[in-house]
Order: sequence, then C-alpha cells, then structure tokens
Amino acid sequence: MNGENEFGYKARQILNQGLDTLDREVAGRLHQARQAALSSQRVPATGLRLAGIGHNVEFAFFANARSLFAVIALTIGATGTYYWNAFEQVQEFEEIDSALLVDELPPSAYLDRGFHAWLERASD
Repeated sequence: MNGENEFGYKARQILNQGLDTLDREVAGRLHQARQAALSSQRVPATGLRLAGIGHNVEFAFFANARSLFAVIALTIGATGTYYWNAFEQVQEFEEIDSALLVDELPPSAYLDRGFHAWLERASD
C-alpha cells in the first residue's frame, strides 16, 4: 500500500511540473473532460439486493437493527443474571437465618472469636 501511495505522489509531482506550461485552452478542455468523466462515473449502490425479493433493502438498516437487537439481548441477559444472583443470595441468607433461629446457643456465643474459628473448621 505504501508503494502505491509513493507512486501516486511521484506521478502527481511529474504532472504538476508541466502544469504551468499548459495552454489555457488545453487546461480548459482537460477540466471539462474531467468534469464529464466525474459526472458519468457510476455511483455505487447503497442498497443490498436480496435474492428473490426484487427490492433494494438498505444494508445500514439491517446493521443498525442487528446492533440494536444485540444490545437488547445483552441488557436482558445482564438483568436476568443480576436478579438470579440476588435470588440465590436471598435464599442463602434465609437458610442462615433459619439455622440461627432454630439453634439453642446464647447470643454471646456468636460474639466469641474462637466460636467463628470452630465454625469454619467444622464446615470444612
């Protein structure tokens, strides 16, 4: 790609060297020919022709719709995951609260640091 740019730059330099010596009539005809070539240049189609439909469908519409659908799907997935995790956490807290309410230990036992260490060893 760099070689193409370098070739184009050199070609432009060579063409620009002789620009000052051109006759005004020649420069005018070249300008008219360039304008005619630009006006007759085929404009690329912006639509996408689908097989069997026969209508031009804007490709940009499908790209935007696809992106919008992806964002909506990700939002629904993230929201669902958040609520699922919250539900799981509530269930865990419910089990802990139920176990504490059923237990016959006095509240001072839960404040003892050695009791917490014993619970961790016992749960392993």
